[in-house]
Amino acid sequence: MLNKKLTPIIAGRTVKHTKQSDGLLQIEFDDGSVMKIKTGTPFTASIAGRTVKAVRQRATEFDLDFADGTSAAITLAEETSSVMLRNAAGVLEFFAPAAESGRAFQ
Repeated sequence: MLNKKLTPIIAGRTVKHTKQSDGLLQIEFDDGSVMKIKTGTPFTASIAGRTVKAVRQRATEFDLDFADGTSAAITLAEETSSVMLRNAAGVLEFFAPAAESGRAFQ
């Protein structure tokens, strides 16, 4: 199902690099914005250089669709896992809090 809130915010942004540590995936975009996602399994796909077209989510599957026709599936820690996006200045652009996760974003 298309994420109608996040898609218009990040569509057109290009992934600069990703980093994962302790169940937290960090995606940095070429405009300096950073998206953090609590993951349920390690994310190993190489998505640097790809431009986001859309975001889809169904239960614990969070998919990034790219302009080149490819997709990357990210397994969330839980169905309501947190996703947070801040712009280059650190201003919050999007936040979807986890229902019962006691782990805060860093």
